[in-house]
Amino acid sequence: MSDNPNASVTRDGPFEIAAAVVGGVVRTGLTVASVPLVLLPRGPRRRVRRAMVELTRAVIVLPKELSNLTERVVDDIFTGPPPTLSLPSPDRLGERARAFTERLARAADEFGTSVSRATGRAADQVEKAAAKVDEWVEKPPTTPKA
Repeated sequence: MSDNPNASVTRDGPFEIAAAVVGGVVRTGLTVASVPLVLLPRGPRRRVRRAMVELTRAVIVLPKELSNLTERVVDDIFTGPPPTLSLPSPDRLGERARAFTERLARAADEFGTSVSRATGRAADQVEKAAAKVDEWVEKPPTTPKA
């Protein structure tokens, strides 16, 4: 921290911090998981790494999307009419709770769809790479006779 009392300090919200932590953990895990890829030929290795990057991005999106969703919900709640001293009706509270639940369900469905799509693409690429490796192992390249 600086000695300047006028220096401004920015702080991220808890969801941004969570997104950064999850992102760092996932990146580290995928880096460790990608170590055996050095055994693959250059082309399949690149495709597998690209698939891993897409999967990482999909996983990192979850905390960010949850953060955006909660910000919108809080804004919706607080930008409504000014609060009165009387308690809101149970029906109104129920409506807001149902709307919030529906928004969360939609966000979860969208995230699940994107993760499934990315996982499917990654699996396809890994299967193709594995088939090429098997083919390469079974039929080593022949060298022409001089």
